[in-house]
Amino acid sequence: MTNTFTQVFGGTTIYPSDVSYLALTLSADTSLEWPLESNSNENPAARIIDVTPTGSYSIIMPPADQTGTGQTVLFNNLGPQSVTVKNSAGATLLSMGQGEQWQIYLIDNSTAAGTWRVFRYGAATAQAQASALAGYGLAATGSTLSQSTPVTLFSTNYTAGATDRAKAYVWNGGLGTFTLPSAVTVGNDWFVAVRNEGTGNCVVTPQGAETVNSAASLTLAPGDSVTLITDGADWFTLGLGQSAVFAFDYTSINLAGESGDYTLTGSELNRIAYQFTGALAGNVEVVVPKTTQQYWVYNNTTGGSYTLRVKTNTQSPGVLVTRGSRAILYCDGSEVVDAETGGIATPVAIADGGTGATTANAALINLGGTSVGIAVFTAVDQAAAQSAIGVSGGASNDAIVFAVALG
Repeated sequence: MTNTFTQVFGGTTIYPSDVSYLALTLSADTSLEWPLESNSNENPAARIIDVTPTGSYSIIMPPADQTGTGQTVLFNNLGPQSVTVKNSAGATLLSMGQGEQWQIYLIDNSTAAGTWRVFRYGAATAQAQASALAGYGLAATGSTLSQSTPVTLFSTNYTAGATDRAKAYVWNGGLGTFTLPSAVTVGNDWFVAVRNEGTGNCVVTPQGAETVNSAASLTLAPGDSVTLITDGADWFTLGLGQSAVFAFDYTSINLAGESGDYTLTGSELNRIAYQFTGALAGNVEVVVPKTTQQYWVYNNTTGGSYTLRVKTNTQSPGVLVTRGSRAILYCDGSEVVDAETGGIATPVAIADGGTGATTANAALINLGGTSVGIAVFTAVDQAAAQSAIGVSGGASNDAIVFAVALG
């Protein structure tokens, strides 16, 4: 018959030996053991442990998933140094000063770290443990709280939730999507960081009608990173870092029915390549901010013979972009400037398809013409041509050709 060591009335495991007391001289970080895990039981997790530290060391609890819930230990620090008690994963459960008594008990053994409850005996004033105060974005470091940003790698589409506050997600797949939680649900001040370490774009998408920087989504190219924060209604980026390799951007803006000034706003700002479409209702001047930026503009509008110009709010007139054409412009912080220089340098060299000259006679010479050949080429009539090659006026055309061939 197999003895399962199960208590009939309580339903919990009964240990063959229950160690009630341990006098522990702490001269280094020490890991405790459950009584059944070792024959020697040098440092068993006893019910009561008197600790005498010789320095500021740590006591590490055994794996919680190797025992049942309800296991409890009372620690008494006999001093003179402080002692830190940690779970099996190394996270701080409590920090115990000289002369203090603390008790812990296990309430969840589904993981090796487990979930422990902690309270102090005989405290004259209440003292909160950092481990009990640590929430999302915070971690207990001894008796203090420290900022924490856990990093999670992901390669499949992911939808974030409230518990992802202060986390950092690193995309390492191809094309993927990171969906933000509802801004209304998580509330004002919730934030998360995202970085693209993958081989394709990672698209950050809000939920419903919510926007990010006034746009329906945010595309992170490989090498881009961003912290996303919410005001409880929409999303905004903080420290959007873009890789120089993938910094080129494009947008298309419909100007149908527009006339006069059209000021770029929201997600239209700080793009690089712009295509303007739609049937204009009048001449349009696109107003850009006074910030250093380049603009690759394609005027693909229709409607009448109306013009399209690009300028800053104090510039008049703007730079003309002819309909159906493309132009490279930039703003120098004050006004928009055409980056292209009109015209070509003259004279055009023969090697570049030109004549290397600025006059007809010089061009004929540069192209290898002789005095006779040039005279014939520039003759105003037949008689002048005959004279240039020394043929009398009565000679036949055949004679002239024959003479030219000989000469």
